[in-house]
Amino acid sequence: MRKSDIIGILLLAFVAGCHFYTPLADFYAERCYPAISTALSFCASAVPFSLEEIVVLGFAAAIIAGIVRAIRKKERFLRWLGRTARILMWLTVWFYMGWGNNYGRTGLYQRNGIQRVSFEQEQFKSFLEDYARELNRAAGETEARAYDKDALESDIRDFYSDKVSTYGYTKLHKWQHIKKPLLNRLYSAVSVLGFAGPFFCESQVNLDLPDYDYPYIAAHEMGHLAGITSEAEASYWGFAFCRDAQNAAVRYSGYLAILPYVASNARSLLPQEDYVAWFATLCDKAKNDFSNSRDHWAALRIDWIGKMQHWFYNLFLKSNGVSEGVKDYFGVVSMIMTMDAAKVSF
Repeated sequence: MRKSDIIGILLLAFVAGCHFYTPLADFYAERCYPAISTALSFCASAVPFSLEEIVVLGFAAAIIAGIVRAIRKKERFLRWLGRTARILMWLTVWFYMGWGNNYGRTGLYQRNGIQRVSFEQEQFKSFLEDYARELNRAAGETEARAYDKDALESDIRDFYSDKVSTYGYTKLHKWQHIKKPLLNRLYSAVSVLGFAGPFFCESQVNLDLPDYDYPYIAAHEMGHLAGITSEAEASYWGFAFCRDAQNAAVRYSGYLAILPYVASNARSLLPQEDYVAWFATLCDKAKNDFSNSRDHWAALRIDWIGKMQHWFYNLFLKSNGVSEGVKDYFGVVSMIMTMDAAKVSF
């Protein structure tokens, strides 16, 4: 064993501790992650393109090169296995020490003494009425569509640094910008609208996004850089940013983005006639944009790749303590109602 292997094993033990022992994960999130994310994101800011994909491709290339070498030199299996294990160890350590240990920390509700609301049909119907009214209002305002991406980024960083950080998250820095993915076609093929990378604390947004989707997705992905791991929670903070915006285009983006989750919850929890009646109250603009967005991503999707990605990501989330897996996205409606009941305001 090399000295570096001993360091890697010790770091791996720390990762395992964060996974199984919440106080250690809280220590990481509160004391370690702010410094680590600051350093990694500052290094990444030196280049205009995403480094996250380069890291993954580099590790994949190292594994493939190891296989080719073992075949050409007829190496013993255990020798090849040890080399591959070393590569996977450092990939795991970098992923979790760079960001992933946040999965094990105390949850938002428990950390802030917030009581989750239980389902009550009348309360849910009231939420649906308010949601439809605000969605229609934002869609109908004449300025909807006009926003500046640079100013939007600055506003998102300020939102997380000045407001969301008070709930136990890390502040963002002026050098943390949204970057363009290098493998954009692949993300469109699996309907990934954006992602945040754990290796250099960067956020990326799909280049195929329609303009009305961009503000919400940008706010969602930058939320992950603050240490948010739950997809429902990142969706909530992304929506909260949009809902609080002065620009109607940004507000519309937030309301439209959660429409699939709101509609799915309404369809599941309400009688059919009530759901149909509620959906009819949505304005034509919102319905058309919702339908066009669905058709847009369906045209770019490659089903067999999408199914593989869905299976892997669902497994990944569950293995990191997100019990609902990819269904966690649908928890945003419950989170909005809970946070509103707790009178969380900005």
